[in-house]
Amino acid sequence: MDPTERLKEIVGGAGEVKATYGGFEITVSHPTSFPWYKVIDQLIKIGHQIWIDREEGKIEITTKPKV
Repeated sequence: MDPTERLKEIVGGAGEVKATYGGFEITVSHPTSFPWYKVIDQLIKIGHQIWIDREEGKIEITTKPKV
């Protein structure tokens, strides 16, 4: 399955997934129902580095492929 589609499936309505420059920007809309473990596990499985920060009051997960 396409990694973008797989992440969208995992995140569901708890956030939004955008593919950007080979990586992803994931906005967490509902932190209490967000599938943290599944998302981070999937990102590690596909070989991405992960950063988590707060942007405009929402938690943002930004990733890029390891080089």
